[in-house]
Amino acid sequence: NNRVQVFSHSLLYLFMFSDGMDMPRGICVTKDKVYVTQYDGNCISAYNLEGKFYGSRGSKGSGEGQLNSPLGITTSSQTNDVYVCDRYNHRVQVFTEGLKFKSILGKGLFKSPRDVKAKRDKIFVLDCSDPCMSVFNSEHSLLSRIISRGEGKQTESSYYFDVDRMFNIIVSDYHSHCVYVFSQEGQLVHTIGREGQAVGEFSYPFGIALDNTGKIIVVCEKENNCLQVF
Repeated sequence: NNRVQVFSHSLLYLFMFSDGMDMPRGICVTKDKVYVTQYDGNCISAYNLEGKFYGSRGSKGSGEGQLNSPLGITTSSQTNDVYVCDRYNHRVQVFTEGLKFKSILGKGLFKSPRDVKAKRDKIFVLDCSDPCMSVFNSEHSLLSRIISRGEGKQTESSYYFDVDRMFNIIVSDYHSHCVYVFSQEGQLVHTIGREGQAVGEFSYPFGIALDNTGKIIVVCEKENNCLQVF
């Protein structure tokens, strides 16, 4: 539908915005801005919290600040830097709050970066080709690489993730129709859901996030066309 819909914490519809949208994929929200990656538009769009379009930055290419099918996006609460998974350029680009190119994270390390999260002084990047989670410190030095495998089939297009306050990694697995919870060492802790259309079941879960309490998981399902809150 090329739009972003906004819901209340209790999932009541509030409003939507669509200016500048060209297959939106990744989204992150700061105290005063909303950033959205445009997969087909090969750019990052910025909005205020009411959905007013500020503008877009980026174009298709492989140069600094250019993008090729951008996906996950996040911001650092410490630096306000914006991190973007530049999928087919096989890299994560770092931009300033004003979306000016700043640097490349983990240059030469990624094959198909899908999602990225900045949590306190760490940056997590999910590369779906392995699948592998790379963890960096705030100075962008690599701390660890975690191979996280669940119980089902996992491919390049399997999932997105979020990280809780204890640095557990919560992953939506597209092909296994469930959510995996891993420890920060990559050990499987437990599984949420199974394939189906009933409450608590999934059909190709896609985006996932934690609310500001860190306790509720929100999963966007491709085939069931719904959000579920746990």
